[in-house]
Amino acid sequence: MPAHAIPTTVEQVTPAWLTDALRGSGVLDGGTVTGFDAELIGQGVGLMGLLHRLTPTYGGGSGPETVVLKTPVEHEMTRFVARTFQFYGKEVAFYRTAADRSPLTTPRCLASAHDPESDDFVLLLEDLGDAEVHNQLDGCPPDLAEAAVRALARHHTEFWETPSFGKELSWLPYGWDPPMPQGVQQGVTMAWEPFLAGFGDHVDDDIRAIGERFPSVVEEMMYFPEKPTTLVHGDYRLDNLFFRRHEDGPEVIAIDWQICVRTVGAYDLGYFLSQSLTTENRRAHEERLLDVYRSTLAEAGIDYPTDELLEDYRRTVLFCLCYPIQAGGSIELVNERAVQLVGLMLDRVVAAIRDLDAASLMP
Repeated sequence: MPAHAIPTTVEQVTPAWLTDALRGSGVLDGGTVTGFDAELIGQGVGLMGLLHRLTPTYGGGSGPETVVLKTPVEHEMTRFVARTFQFYGKEVAFYRTAADRSPLTTPRCLASAHDPESDDFVLLLEDLGDAEVHNQLDGCPPDLAEAAVRALARHHTEFWETPSFGKELSWLPYGWDPPMPQGVQQGVTMAWEPFLAGFGDHVDDDIRAIGERFPSVVEEMMYFPEKPTTLVHGDYRLDNLFFRRHEDGPEVIAIDWQICVRTVGAYDLGYFLSQSLTTENRRAHEERLLDVYRSTLAEAGIDYPTDELLEDYRRTVLFCLCYPIQAGGSIELVNERAVQLVGLMLDRVVAAIRDLDAASLMP
């Protein structure tokens, strides 16, 4: 591999490249990397990049015991999707221009590169192996859900209608910019019949009616004209969150920023509460968590009126039906956990749509 090339697989990573990356980020104190072991991690539904935990060996000096390498997937169709929606370029841009600015903790980025022509990329990240994780199948515990909502609101506050959208964050598209609505439209259309074949027993007539109409109205559902916008994560769910306990409360760490866009803050909130909490916990804590989000914004002088927040939240919950449809009908569900996760995502969002009468907001 040429010295200037981006290592696009773990096999292309060399001790010399790893040495340069760790030195460049200031975490290698003298010496060199003489070799490393690699372990594939993070397999499951929806994965748009390959993750390996690297355990370097050092010749003199000292560096991190482990780091995480993120590289492109090899599946041709997934690469096509990633290129179409700029997933790889956006995540690299996020770590370069927004991660350090956000109050929401992210893994430290030790090296990053993206080639716009080939869409190859590489990220070398801090390993969060010491942090607390929770299974999305079990749902987010209420105390951690409150911490996650508060951290999310603080993140949104930092980027709320920021002038940086016209400058260093100009790479960030609106959530309704092409080709995103068109991609969702095509994705739902193609996935609908296979989704019904696999998960039709979860879907009653009211939800079938929404799913059948969904492709024709998706552009309107994603469009929030003349609303304040912020940098949203786009995939803010329990499988992408880590936690560290401190005396003053849990620290929330968010990974996987490939899907980030510019839209209303309620998008992340609706996505998180409707799919990462059990239905019982969402019903018990939903109103309080919405108030936690709104009041945290208010502490920074941002007014998101309760009625507007609730409407945007309900619209998002309705839109979030597209995720289990697409995952259940177009993504290879590689193991039993993936099948269970899609089924639970579907059941939870269906319950939320009904509880909130979100279907009444269908264009």
